[in-house]
Amino acid sequence: MYTFLFRPKWIATHLLVITLMVVMVNLANWQWGRYHERKDFNATLVQRFDAPIKPLNDLLSSPPADIEWMPTEVSGTYLSGEDISLVNVSQNGIAGYDAITPLLMADGKVVLVNRGFVPLAEAFPPAPSGDISLLGRVRATSERRTGEVSDPATGDLADIHRIDIARLQKQIEGELVPVYVQLLKSTPTEAASLSTIVDPEFSNGPHLSYTVQWLLFTLCAAGGWFALVKRELAKQRTA
Repeated sequence: MYTFLFRPKWIATHLLVITLMVVMVNLANWQWGRYHERKDFNATLVQRFDAPIKPLNDLLSSPPADIEWMPTEVSGTYLSGEDISLVNVSQNGIAGYDAITPLLMADGKVVLVNRGFVPLAEAFPPAPSGDISLLGRVRATSERRTGEVSDPATGDLADIHRIDIARLQKQIEGELVPVYVQLLKSTPTEAASLSTIVDPEFSNGPHLSYTVQWLLFTLCAAGGWFALVKRELAKQRTA
């Protein structure tokens, strides 16, 4: 009765269903892993957002990955003529760019400061002059992801697609520290056209629901195979 299962057409059907099920189970496992990565990331965010404020030089004794998102204090003077625009960004549905300016610290080292978001129609806001005191969050250097636009490897860049500290070191005098600061508060105050960068969302995202979705698709594929077999058996009984 079940000999039809070994016919070429049915063997192809078995292989197709098995392939689909393997692919969908792997996708479910991937989304499950992404879910746990997001949970761990959120736990780290909560811990570091509530950490005590420390001077940047104190935090730099730790690797960048261990201090990212921690609050920090830094003071110095902005370097004139070194402004950089982080382009192709948006905030609250508005297209614009982030204003990046290097800050020379008292020890002679330089830190890049993301001073905030600027709507596309606004001109680059000049940095405050004189002695500056900042409160911000430590951010790690950005890395290019697959499919993203690359910044030119040579020359001085006025517009960038990511804050790659090693790349920007080529055009900035003075030693850049291995992190940058995302500004929260400045003394003296910044230009009115600048908006504070929005904090990341403390959510687990859709990964758990996607995991369940792929598992349901896997069950549907198995159910479809059983339905086809059952229908074929019914045809044989009728014959």
